[in-house]
Amino acid sequence: MKWLGLVFVLLSTLSQASEKFEIEFDSGELISIDVYHAGGDTLYLYLPSERGLGNGYVSTAQKMASKNQTFWAVDLHSSYMIAPSRNSIDKFNIDDLLELVDYSKDQGFEKLFFIASGRGAQLALKISNKWQLKNPDSDYLKGHIFHSPYLIHGKPKLGGKAEYMNIAKASNLPVYLILPQYGTKYFRAEEIVGTLKTGGSSVFTHRLKGVNGGFHMRNEQDLSKISLQAKGDLNNTYLLASNLMLTVNPPEPLKYNGTEKKSAEISFSESVLKSYTQKQSIPLALDNLAGERVSLDQYKDQVVLLNFWSSWCKPCVEEIPSLIRLKNKLDQQNFQIITINVGESKQTIKDFMKRVKFNLPILLDDSGVAVRDWGVYAYPSSFLLDKNGSIRYAYRGALEWDTPSIIKTISQLL
Repeated sequence: MKWLGLVFVLLSTLSQASEKFEIEFDSGELISIDVYHAGGDTLYLYLPSERGLGNGYVSTAQKMASKNQTFWAVDLHSSYMIAPSRNSIDKFNIDDLLELVDYSKDQGFEKLFFIASGRGAQLALKISNKWQLKNPDSDYLKGHIFHSPYLIHGKPKLGGKAEYMNIAKASNLPVYLILPQYGTKYFRAEEIVGTLKTGGSSVFTHRLKGVNGGFHMRNEQDLSKISLQAKGDLNNTYLLASNLMLTVNPPEPLKYNGTEKKSAEISFSESVLKSYTQKQSIPLALDNLAGERVSLDQYKDQVVLLNFWSSWCKPCVEEIPSLIRLKNKLDQQNFQIITINVGESKQTIKDFMKRVKFNLPILLDDSGVAVRDWGVYAYPSSFLLDKNGSIRYAYRGALEWDTPSIIKTISQLL
């Protein structure tokens, strides 16, 4: 393996320059790395999510370098010429990345922390596990900093419990979880923590209230004030995380064979409602915007469409007009649409309602209890209940709810 030299220097207002290098591996592959040099003995290795590397990390990397911390951002998608996609993380050569860890150690670093988000966390766990097994006497790898990690195997069924990847259960290094409130992992913290602890990992959880998911990858002009503040302080968060993880003495790594057992996946990508095969009746009782307690028992003898949503979720917002049109078309029927807002404050919802026509009932799941009870892992998610309160159909994703085929399905229950 060898450096192939400086490609260009990116000047910054912080006077911290990044040097983009390519490394040639024994396999012949060339990997591009954005390097923010500093002194010190610690390396932060930033891996891409399934969406690619982007450039949202730049300001944080510059601040890290100004505090004597070295930051490498690895552009795997461009290097392997693989388009960002849900499964792109699985296409990278783990052996190349093990060489990269070896090379970083040879450069004199004494400690390495991985930083990753989404499905990139799976990649970080695979690299660390395999490297530790190959180097059992080394304590070079110190831990993981994960933004909203996606560690689920396959696609969970609506109403069911997600199955987590074997590599997540084999994790032994400490993990620092960063979970923004307006993201799908916020109310799954206990589930994620429990999975990572299976292999012996110590897990620290950092919840960011009022912060949007993916804030660390977004451009500053696209962030709310509170999200911008969280991003601006991210370098300090990383330093706090690494200092905490250095207090942990991890157990020996579990052997992971690199395979995941096959599981049946349910696809909700077609624009038709899918018959529901999980538990047919799930209790629900939440407050509405007026503070009144509302339960499903109040809707006996009515067909009910439950819709889980949040205002920060673009697909949720896009399907709202069709939900309203559906209600208007079936207004004289024994049919009701109940929307369940996940995790947002009353004021946030009221501000949203000033911008978007929204005259449907809203219940508040501010603690995520309904999300967990109903097995919801993505927004929007919807359930169609018959007049007996039994769940008959479900759909994950946004729909045009007033299409003839959907109206026909609903009408058969009326």
